[in-house]
Amino acid sequence: MLVRLARNLMKRPPAASVPSAPPRVTFADISEYPDPDLLPPLDRPDVDLTPLSDDQRTWVSDGVLIKRKFLPDDVTAPYIAVRERLADISLPKYLGGWSSGSAYMHVPELRALSLHPPLMALYEHLIGEQMMLHLNLTNWVSSDRDWHQDDYLNPPFVNGWYIAVWIALDTIDPESGVFQYVPGSHRWPLMRGEKVRSFLPEEERTARNEFGAEIWPTLSQDYVAAAVEAEMQRTGAQAVSFLAERGDVLIWHARLLHRGSPAKVRFAERRSLIAHYSAIHHRPDMPVRAQDENGMMYAVFPDPLV
Repeated sequence: MLVRLARNLMKRPPAASVPSAPPRVTFADISEYPDPDLLPPLDRPDVDLTPLSDDQRTWVSDGVLIKRKFLPDDVTAPYIAVRERLADISLPKYLGGWSSGSAYMHVPELRALSLHPPLMALYEHLIGEQMMLHLNLTNWVSSDRDWHQDDYLNPPFVNGWYIAVWIALDTIDPESGVFQYVPGSHRWPLMRGEKVRSFLPEEERTARNEFGAEIWPTLSQDYVAAAVEAEMQRTGAQAVSFLAERGDVLIWHARLLHRGSPAKVRFAERRSLIAHYSAIHHRPDMPVRAQDENGMMYAVFPDPLV
C-alpha cells in the first residue's frame, strides 16, 4: 500500500471528491517538534559542528545537499535506456513511468541506479545509519505535488530517519515544473499525519482507492499546502528552484518543505528519478528486505505491478 500511495498523490481526485479547505488551518495545527532524543544525530539541537564534514554542515544548515555531476553518464545510461522503452497509455509517449513505486524489485537497472554505492554511502554519512530503498517515482513529468514534508506520510516512529533523492537524467527545462524547496525548513516542526487527518471528515480519513491505498494525503493536500504557504509568508521563507543537468542529484531531508512545481507546458518532459529510503533499524513496518550484489538493502513488498 505504501508504494502505491505516492503514485496516488500524483493523481488529483475528481473535483467532487476534493473537500473544501477547513477554515484557518495553520502549520502549527498540523505539526509539532519531535523529541530530540529520537532524531538522527545531525538533527539534534546540540549537534557539535566542529568534527563534521562540509556535506554534513550543509545538511545541518539547509536540509538539502546538492551534488553536481555526481553520477557519471555510464551510471545513469542503463536505466535511461530501459526507461525509454516503457510505454504508458495514460500520458504521451513514455512519460508516466511504472505504475508501482516498488518497480525496483523487478527492474534491475532501476535498482542499480537507486542503490548506487556512492549515493548510499552519502545517505549513511548524513543520517548516521545504513539506509534501505523502498520507493521510486519514475514519471518523466512534474508530479504537481504541492508543498509538503515527506515524514508526515510515515508512521510516527520514523522521526526523520528517512531521506530522498532527486536525480536529473537530462537537462531540466524550467518550463517542465522544477523541483522547489525551502532551505532550512527541515528545522521547522514536523507535520504529523494524525494531525493532518483530524481536519478531514471521518469517512475521508480512512478512504482508500481501488488499489487499497489510503487517499487522505490527496484529500488533505490543498489545506496542507495553504498552511505551508501561510507559514512561509509569516516567516519570510523563500522557495528555491533546482535547475539541473544530467547526473546532478539533490538529496533532501524528510522534514524539508518541497514540491513539484506545476509545469508551464502541460506534459513537458522532465527526465528524472526520485528515490526514497529509510534507516534499516527504524522501519519495523518493512520487515522483508533483500540485498543487491553490493550489499545495498531494499524493502520487498507483495506488489506484482510494475
